[in-house]
Amino acid sequence: MTSLSGQKVVVVGGSSGMGLGCAEAALAAGAEVAIVSRDNAKLEAAANTLDGKVEVFSVDIQQEDKVQELFSKLGSLDHLIITASATAGGPFLKMETAMAKNFFETKFWGAYFCAKYAAPNMSSTGSITFVSGVSSRRPMKGLAPAGACNGALESLSKALALELKPIRVNTISPGIVDTPLYDMMPKERRDGMFEASAKVLPVGRIGYPKDIGDLAVSLMGNGFISGTTLDIDGGNMIG
Repeated sequence: MTSLSGQKVVVVGGSSGMGLGCAEAALAAGAEVAIVSRDNAKLEAAANTLDGKVEVFSVDIQQEDKVQELFSKLGSLDHLIITASATAGGPFLKMETAMAKNFFETKFWGAYFCAKYAAPNMSSTGSITFVSGVSSRRPMKGLAPAGACNGALESLSKALALELKPIRVNTISPGIVDTPLYDMMPKERRDGMFEASAKVLPVGRIGYPKDIGDLAVSLMGNGFISGTTLDIDGGNMIG
């Protein structure tokens, strides 16, 4: 098992879903963890479920000055993973432009700001991990902004792997994962979608936050992976 003993991990989006899965996995590997989210109530609730040394920070990562202030407070760190996202789904011609812009403001620009202000404080053996998604390379109707944003993150990751070296920069690209982002759907519809997706995936199931957390910790601990996008999609790209 990967050991992160004595290392500090910052999880942006760590109050729920994939981010919470990453925080749990990092703590299990022996790290000190800071979780960041906009919603203070969700942060406190998440912290109460975590076993280990956890700090919480309520920050809107769309605001560059607040992100700069956050990493000034955090000081030195070893690893950063950004799972924070928003929602922007629907037909391209009917979707409100403001929704697409908000998606980019959170998932791309928020991640950009976090990387920019974390990197100067990071260990030379540290890492930054972005989270994209399969829609960047397997386009889906109704997910044009998501596909475009995910592709932008993957491209940014490769550029930063060169520019920030020896800090390692990678991207995790998940397929369908059971997270609170789907809670807005009626339960029957959501469960039906999960079941249908599981049937067509080679692994026979959808993903869970623990799957993402386990991969994130592996990336943090492997000093020979950088500039790479790793699929964790149950075989979606070949299905």
